[in-house]
Amino acid sequence: MYIVKEGASKKEKILIDRILYNCIDLYGDFYSTKNNIRISLRDNMDVLFSYLRKGSKFAYELDNEKGIALIIKEKGFRTYLKILTRDEKFASNLLKIINWNISEDLYCKLHKNNPLIKIFTKQGFKIKGDRGSEILLFRQYIARPKRDYKQFKGDEDA
Repeated sequence: MYIVKEGASKKEKILIDRILYNCIDLYGDFYSTKNNIRISLRDNMDVLFSYLRKGSKFAYELDNEKGIALIIKEKGFRTYLKILTRDEKFASNLLKIINWNISEDLYCKLHKNNPLIKIFTKQGFKIKGDRGSEILLFRQYIARPKRDYKQFKGDEDA
């Protein structure tokens, strides 16, 4: 079962710690920027947990240590998505869950040689800009109509 939530319990912090230990940030895309300095979130868990305390969200699979996705609200006006995973299929599943559960525009910066770019574009992200060795991806939130489940109950009221 995939979970998207705000904040982290002690049990979830232990799981996040294990995920960060087991997953290598091969392309260096799992970072945050403060005062124009890139801070690796894998190597600085205190920064990651401070984001979660301040209202950022994260997505993971219950009892699975293949990876994690962070939805970070940084100082600016953009909400960034950061994914750290060992498995491209797992990243695709995380993106599907995020697309259904996050109701705001999302941005993601990835290095041009990162194979996750293909997965992001398949999941509805568009290339918004080219930043030297990185690409800025963007997913615009499209509101989905809410279903009225009462109309599907049957002919009880008829």
